[in-house]
Amino acid sequence: MTTTTTDNTAHDKTGGEPFGGKKRLYNVVQAKFRTNFIKHDFDARELQLYPGDQVIVETDRGPAIAKITGHVQRKLLPTGSIQRVLRKANDGDVRHADKNEERERDAYRFCIERIRARNLPMKLIRAQYMHDGSKIVFYFSADGRIDFRDLVKDLAHRFRTRIEMHQIGVRDGARMLGGIGPCGRELCCSTFLQEFSPVSIRMAKQQGLTLNPSKVSGMCGRLMCCLVYEQQMYRRMKKSLPRAGQKAQTAMGVGEIIDLDVINRRVTIKLHDENRQLFPVDEIEIIDAKKLDETVDTPPDERHERYLWNDDAPGSVEFVGIPDLAADGGQESSNNKQKKSGKKSRRRGSRRRKRGKRGKRGGRGKKK
Repeated sequence: MTTTTTDNTAHDKTGGEPFGGKKRLYNVVQAKFRTNFIKHDFDARELQLYPGDQVIVETDRGPAIAKITGHVQRKLLPTGSIQRVLRKANDGDVRHADKNEERERDAYRFCIERIRARNLPMKLIRAQYMHDGSKIVFYFSADGRIDFRDLVKDLAHRFRTRIEMHQIGVRDGARMLGGIGPCGRELCCSTFLQEFSPVSIRMAKQQGLTLNPSKVSGMCGRLMCCLVYEQQMYRRMKKSLPRAGQKAQTAMGVGEIIDLDVINRRVTIKLHDENRQLFPVDEIEIIDAKKLDETVDTPPDERHERYLWNDDAPGSVEFVGIPDLAADGGQESSNNKQKKSGKKSRRRGSRRRKRGKRGKRGGRGKKK
């Protein structure tokens, strides 16, 4: 009875499968191919797999040999979202994979010769033999579409198997080839970076890097992916720093901020004598624009219109800088009142005349 109750609650009423057949539990294991360093998830099914084991997995292009890089884990995933591990690789599979690598090098050299002979604007990245020898996949990069039909004929005539040309981006090409970056370490895309994030030149500007293409570009010729790593930190730290162009009071006088050192929290200030000095943020004081106006050598009455309370006459206001109101102690003069009332009466009279004209036009129309 207990088993029956558990099955009914775990299965959907419509299909009789867990989660309506949309999801299921998989024994997931990570593996990587010989052609690149990216880890992929596979369904281990009931196989007992451990890190370092060689296995045969299914891919969209056919079976391929891969190496297990992690332990088996239980995960809830959409049904049919990952591919399966077919079986463990034996000694014959490993020898066959080593032989395919030698054949891949020969296919790569021959393809390069034919590309140069036909003068095709494309860059060949790698050649890959499927484990069962059913076809050869050539990976290449190009700026646009390439007409490689004659090249495929040459390759098919030479290798007597199915040929597939697969165009990839320059970043994927650098990931597949690998290499050493300007930092001295292996490329991020070929070691741990699972997917590419968008990178813009604005990130290099905000981080204060030199906008030299050779300094901010990677092996692929695009902006380095590592610019994304510290972008959020730079944005967060810049909120607590002054902006370029603001005035600041320093121990050497008043100057203008022209540059920021976000990591060390320092600013470069251009002083009144055109000299530039570095100051820590804690040693400067930002001058407000309003306070800066008060230091200008102009009379205050010409800059602002101010009013002060007169303590001698409570309830009255003393206006400074407005002579018309100051003369009457805060009350409007009779001349100003007469001018305003005259304008109002003239407006009312014009409105009445317009209404009268409209009424006469309407009466004439009715008589007719």
